Amino acid sequence: MNKQAIITIMLALVAMAGQAQTESPQRERQNWSAGGVIMLLAPEPDYYDKNLERYNPPVPMVWFGPAWLNDYQHGKFHFRSGVFNKIDCGFTILQISRNLYRGAIGVSACLQFGGSTYTTSRNYSFEKDGHRVEFVPADDEHKKEDLFFTMLRIPLMIGAQTNNRLFSLQTGVGLYQTSRTGAQWLVTAGLGPVTLNYSRHLTPLFKLSDGTKAYPSSFTIGVDVWYWLCRFTHRKKDGSID
Repeated sequence: MNKQAIITIMLALVAMAGQAQTESPQRERQNWSAGGVIMLLAPEPDYYDKNLERYNPPVPMVWFGPAWLNDYQHGKFHFRSGVFNKIDCGFTILQISRNLYRGAIGVSACLQFGGSTYTTSRNYSFEKDGHRVEFVPADDEHKKEDLFFTMLRIPLMIGAQTNNRLFSLQTGVGLYQTSRTGAQWLVTAGLGPVTLNYSRHLTPLFKLSDGTKAYPSSFTIGVDVWYWLCRFTHRKKDGSID
């Protein structure tokens, strides 16, 4: 191949690249986005418009999974073993996200409601006073088996996602209110509408009567129902399904 042919091919490639760049649509930047249960009441028809550059990773609209106590002390915490005897579950009321860099990096804040349940060992019950718990032998007066905590939580997260929003990873701190104010470390990995969520308490969820502190962790699976609805039922302007 002579020099003239090489120059001709290079000029042709440059012209084609310039034409493709000219014809490619400019992606519109959208700084703010939202998700959660509230979004089911006010859906966005262009939620998955590919021409929009936005940060909106999947949020676990509902989640459920096992929990456990760190530094578990036998003889202190009289809970049954087994996956379904210590449970963490809840749902996301609202998520607000801010795009920081090309829809790939951003920050999020959520409002979530959750609960955790711990089943006591056989022959044991408990007495609960705020965030203090005392285990007592089960008898006619003490027959409670399920120790339950409700939680209002505000996660503050930073993360990244792929351009097609198929993969995402977020981490941050969740501020919660039960019978007392506390904090958790949170990690959420998203694969489409499914999220894998890890939490670890940075402050004790409760204390025993002797002052022993309980720091729970959990590993849960969540589903972003709003993501799924938009992804699989989004209609184009001509009425066809995307």
